[in-house]
Amino acid sequence: AVMGPKGAAEIIFKREISEADNPETALAEKEREYRDKFANPYLAAEHGYIDEVIEPRQTRPKICRALALLRTKVDKNPPKKHGNIPL
Repeated sequence: AVMGPKGAAEIIFKREISEADNPETALAEKEREYRDKFANPYLAAEHGYIDEVIEPRQTRPKICRALALLRTKVDKNPPKKHGNIPL
């Protein structure tokens, strides 16, 4: 996300928060609502924005496996004859 749930809630729900009896409680509620609705990795995975949600302890093994696969990768594109010339 470009901004955190608190900043987004302050902007999106500005009128509702300012009109509430207790603005601090209203902000906390709207922040929680925004976080549940939009700032959620499982929702991003469901929509296909990310491939997988992993536990932090799985990060190193996943990276090691990916790098091991790339170790033997051969680039099959022909070498470029000409690069971009400065204009």
